[in-house]
Amino acid sequence: MSREPATLIVLAGGEAKRLGFPKHRLTVDGERVIDRLCRRLGPLFAETVVVGRGLEGLPGGVRVTEDRYAVRSPLVGIHAGLAASRTDLTFVTACDMPHVEPALVEFLLTRAEAVDAVVPVVRGYYEPLCAVYRQTCIAPIEDLIERGVLKVSALYEGVRFREVSEPHVRAIDPNLCSLVNLNCFESSSLPLRRAHTDTHSRVTTSRSRPAS
Repeated sequence: MSREPATLIVLAGGEAKRLGFPKHRLTVDGERVIDRLCRRLGPLFAETVVVGRGLEGLPGGVRVTEDRYAVRSPLVGIHAGLAASRTDLTFVTACDMPHVEPALVEFLLTRAEAVDAVVPVVRGYYEPLCAVYRQTCIAPIEDLIERGVLKVSALYEGVRFREVSEPHVRAIDPNLCSLVNLNCFESSSLPLRRAHTDTHSRVTTSRSRPAS
């Protein structure tokens, strides 16, 4: 059975502080990560929306939108992408995550029935930038931003969300390549490292979640 149409949202804002240039200029094997994501994941979606400013040379058909709040946070970027989406269902990733597996994305999308978000949990942490969100998350996100709460994981306390366990993720992506982001620069290459940043939050037992 075919799933409902969805939008790919790529967050392309922010500075790669260790590198000294905007994240959207990151490359892997001579290809910009943002272009790589659009090429590999775009065919799964009805449309692709990139959230950011000063973006040039994006693939044809890709729409660009900007943050609607003057606050730096992935939560603000997710909000902008959801607000611009032409579909209710979306998948959100970031322009410094070059190895997101299409098969994992498809699996997460198929888990979105009757929930507002689908979020992988790996090594005890949520992975909010390799996750599925519906437009029903827009109002809760706005409420959080207006209250100054900017952690993406705070959203999960106020919406129906489904966790996807690490074994399910590894069944599709054994080495968790989909969750790797580019964090440091050495010589002419960009080594890969998965690091827990303020984007990630440890799972706590107090959060409510629907049955799988």
